[in-house]
Amino acid sequence: MGMLEKLCFGERWGEVVNNNSAFSPAGQEGETDLKEINRYTLRPLTADEYVVFTLDLCHNQIDRHFSCFPEDELEVIHKKVPGRPLMERHDLQGSLPRGTFFHSTLHRQGDILSVRPKVYVLRLEENRNFIANIEGGIYRETSIGFSFSFPECSICNRDIRRCIHVPGEKYEGSLCYYRMRGVQDVLEGSVVACGSQGTSFVSEVRTHILNTFGEKGWFMLRRGYSEGIDKSKAWCME
Repeated sequence: MGMLEKLCFGERWGEVVNNNSAFSPAGQEGETDLKEINRYTLRPLTADEYVVFTLDLCHNQIDRHFSCFPEDELEVIHKKVPGRPLMERHDLQGSLPRGTFFHSTLHRQGDILSVRPKVYVLRLEENRNFIANIEGGIYRETSIGFSFSFPECSICNRDIRRCIHVPGEKYEGSLCYYRMRGVQDVLEGSVVACGSQGTSFVSEVRTHILNTFGEKGWFMLRRGYSEGIDKSKAWCME
């Protein structure tokens, strides 16, 4: 794979917006959830066997690293989320998922368009602390692991890895950021604690990235991109 072909990373974007974990789903919505959930199970579940959470995974606003999703890319993500796993943090150690996304919607509030999926988590003893941390507001931010092919500069519309512009700088009064185009896959969603960031993998490739990209090294470092890193490891950079 060439240096400029693909970026894979995970980034905090949203938050847990709702849950019905205090009670079993009821009525038409609960029946619809149950039907959709059972599309992903090997045996039919009953409503008292799982918890449902609603998450905002990503949106169309400029983030803290000066990137954003165009709305048409959010449509792609929205279609790819169902069936993907929910993780507790981006984990490089091979931990198994905590839940599965089973439904997704596009939610608009003013100028903000977000991907808002539902996820089910089984009511198992091993998930007790995970569920409690979400309900208690400890895990209140969300993150998405995905890959995309083209970071488009907001100033010149070229690949920002090739142009002279730097995200976060202003040029003739216009803020430079990049649009994440060409979403190729959604790998997972994660629930994370506020303020958690970085992994051991980032520190391992820190020198390589900075040396390779020079003044833009910080940009690629934050994005967790490197040449020749296996996709299964690269996607969970934060």
